[in-house]
Amino acid sequence: MIAQLRRHGFTLIELLVVIAIIAILIGLLLPAVQKVRDAAARSQCSNNLKQIALAAQNYQGALNTLPPGFNPNSYVGSLAYLLPFLEQQNIYNLVPQYLFNPNVNNGQWWLYNSSWTAATYHIKAFECPADGSLYNATQGTFAFMTENGYTLNAGYFPGSAASIGLGATDYIASAGALGNVSASGDTFYGQWVGPFYQGSSVSIVTITDGTSNTLMFGESLGGTNRGTRDFNLAWMGAGCLPTAWDLIDPCQWYSFGSNHTAIVQFAYCDGSVRMLRKIGPSTPWFSSQWYAFMAASGMQDGYVVDFSQIE
Repeated sequence: MIAQLRRHGFTLIELLVVIAIIAILIGLLLPAVQKVRDAAARSQCSNNLKQIALAAQNYQGALNTLPPGFNPNSYVGSLAYLLPFLEQQNIYNLVPQYLFNPNVNNGQWWLYNSSWTAATYHIKAFECPADGSLYNATQGTFAFMTENGYTLNAGYFPGSAASIGLGATDYIASAGALGNVSASGDTFYGQWVGPFYQGSSVSIVTITDGTSNTLMFGESLGGTNRGTRDFNLAWMGAGCLPTAWDLIDPCQWYSFGSNHTAIVQFAYCDGSVRMLRKIGPSTPWFSSQWYAFMAASGMQDGYVVDFSQIE
């Protein structure tokens, strides 16, 4: 007797059913994978902010003051002052030390080859992993950005971020509503002065609203987070940003913002990190939410922060 073997294959309908099932499974799996990625990015970003806040506290411990929000002579921003406290002493040493002295005017940091070289380093603690477009900016890199009372001063090198080659950051210090406009007699916006502003020398002990109630550093992309990335911000010149425009979404170069879904992360002066809600495309001027955000950004305003309005 001759044995016969038959090979059974899939019919076209069976194959289509299998493909459809696989597609459904992939469709169910991708959102879960994306959520895991988002959570991992938020966690790493939170860790970055905590490192920066702790570095600022260690700076305070060593020098009895927080670093200046911005050096108006050299245009060096607050993050650069923290390099030795972030295990980046070698990069810090490349910068001529007189550029850190707010009382010495020897020109802007980008005029010196050694400080330019330092500024080209990519520092992981300054980069949020959710910002995949950080080095894809097409219109330019901000060499400096800082509050200046009722205006925001910034200057940029035009061109693609890749061609300019400066290390960028997603974090910047909080200046409060509009910086130290109280010095000019503004009793409204001036009540919400943050711990960093141009030429500031603030001690943590003067933060009378409480370190757990006062914003210290937050996320900022230095540009918009929708469509093609326009600008990014060099960490060397990242000064301090006003909070008055709130957490608009899409964020802009003049506002705090992030590529996280629905939230922007901030480090507080006690070293804690919390997530605050984005609020839509326009600033909700003088709303209860806006006042709560201003109260969190001010260090001596005396307001009780209603966190339910902003978290």
